[in-house]
Amino acid sequence: MKESGLKQMGVMELRRRWSRRVHVRPTPLGWAYLGGVLGLTVAAFNTGNNLLYVVLALLLAILVLQSVLAELNLRGVRVSRQLPGEVFAFEAAHGALVVSMPTTRFPAFSLEIQEMGEGEARGAALAVPAQGTQAVPVSWTFSARGEVSLGALRVSSTFPFGLFRRYRELELPGTLLVYPRRGLRPTVRQSADKRGNHGSAGRAGGEGDFVGLRPYQPGDPVRTIHWPNSARGVGPLVVQRAIGHAEEVLIQVPGTPGRMEQELERACGEVVRHLARGHAVGLALPLRRIRPGQGLVHRRCLLAALATQPAESP
Repeated sequence: MKESGLKQMGVMELRRRWSRRVHVRPTPLGWAYLGGVLGLTVAAFNTGNNLLYVVLALLLAILVLQSVLAELNLRGVRVSRQLPGEVFAFEAAHGALVVSMPTTRFPAFSLEIQEMGEGEARGAALAVPAQGTQAVPVSWTFSARGEVSLGALRVSSTFPFGLFRRYRELELPGTLLVYPRRGLRPTVRQSADKRGNHGSAGRAGGEGDFVGLRPYQPGDPVRTIHWPNSARGVGPLVVQRAIGHAEEVLIQVPGTPGRMEQELERACGEVVRHLARGHAVGLALPLRRIRPGQGLVHRRCLLAALATQPAESP
């Protein structure tokens, strides 16, 4: 047992070392360049022409320069994720990959970063300053709800001459909760119970005292957007005002065999729409019930409950 455990640890260590290595692959232009160098080498040896030897030496010097500059370009590159606050299945979730060079005095050029696992996020950074950072906008897209494990990121570059692609894989484990796809419209049968409820909730627009600003959500009226603050580059912001009462909505998710995913998608869309209208929203799942409420924390609680609901109720 001890020997098998040691072997597994050895294999894992080899995999870690292999992932940290810088791998090199010729590009199509690089293959053509190598073919030209090989042909020129044969011609120089067969003819003994000094001019061919001079050209061959120049081409080999370019290869050496390419290798040195490319090695310096990828040395010390670090990448971190800026994940979006909410991610829905089959929808592009916008975030960023932050590229930094904390341990080197040389800048990095023409970097390409991509997720090796789920999400299919990829982006490019033209130049990252030495001991500086740059945020690369990317989008993650997932094909299923639930908790998703994020793994390694691949950083590659064809700098400086485009002859070879050098890449290395950076281990960056993480988890992300993907919410169900938002249904476009409710089903024909009634899926939500509504009733009036007096309280002190806040909603977008309307009449009443100013409560604050929040990010724009699909379904918010355009007239409620606060344009002066939205123009500062942080994204559309919506005015929230206090209201005298909020309508309560209880969204029901029946455990219909074979239709759980469709019901969850429909419920997810209704949660987002009703909260955007200022309603107090609750959720009735087959084995769980969440009382109506409002606010961002309550919204995330409802969406998380939908995301972690078993595929088929017992």
